Amino acid sequence: MLLQIYFQVAEDKRADFEAMYANDYVPAMQKQVGYEGSRLLRLFAPEICEEIQSEETPYNYQMNLVFDTEENRRKWAASEEHQVVWSLAQGMVEQVAWRGYDVAGSDKLG
Repeated sequence: MLLQIYFQVAEDKRADFEAMYANDYVPAMQKQVGYEGSRLLRLFAPEICEEIQSEETPYNYQMNLVFDTEENRRKWAASEEHQVVWSLAQGMVEQVAWRGYDVAGSDKLG
């Protein structure tokens, strides 16, 4: 399963947000049963977004979390480690939203 979390992060907090992902969020997730990986994606610069005519969005970051099952992702969400890092993330963002997906196909790209 894949959980996509969308974040609106102010310009002055971007470096801290990226460091929090690498130094706090990832190590906490790596301890979890069923965790398969994650990515933190940063939206292209405005001039590139305009050039490629991308859809407008209030979110400038997206975190993709992959777990083997939704059950194990929910265990992660209920864990003490999650409470700590989620509080860190929420303290750095202006807006957050998420969506969950079941994997319907894959070409096994890592």
